[in-house]
Amino acid sequence: MSRSYKSAKSSLKETNTLVESLSETIKNDFKKNLSGLEEALSQRMTNAENAILESSKAREAMVAGIGSMKKSVEKAQRRFSKTNNLDELRTTMIDLFTDINRLKQANERISSDISLVLHPNMSAVEAIERFASDLQRFAGTWERIARDIDQSITDLCDDQTPSELIDLENYISGQGFDKLVEDKSNIESE
Repeated sequence: MSRSYKSAKSSLKETNTLVESLSETIKNDFKKNLSGLEEALSQRMTNAENAILESSKAREAMVAGIGSMKKSVEKAQRRFSKTNNLDELRTTMIDLFTDINRLKQANERISSDISLVLHPNMSAVEAIERFASDLQRFAGTWERIARDIDQSITDLCDDQTPSELIDLENYISGQGFDKLVEDKSNIESE
């Protein structure tokens, strides 16, 4: 054979190292990408959770404030019906509209925070898409390494007749010794 046992064993050891390297590369790529995915999803949930809970608290406070404001209007209306004091009613309504404007501004901030949750920089779906895209990109590297492994194995496979055997047969023929064997076909079939 053209390749010695020791040489083949050494080459196989190198190929095994390549296989281990591929396995380690895949594990590291998955670990890194999975970590990034988990971080993106966690950030998404944290941002959403904070905005949703703050929004809920603020809206509850707004509803309580609106109930109180409604009572103030009813009280001012009753007082006006007794006193006909238009200035007092006007002052109460100005204060009330100031409070209403304050609540509208608070509601706009809440809506803005919720809008960031509804339209984030990166949604959970986008995080998964990025993860899949990164894995696909890494798969190209993995495939290249796998091709190197297959090529190394192919290079180590020697199914050719050893050149030394061919040389020996040619030498025997060249010397005319093959003529001494009467039935050459019987020897070849054995």
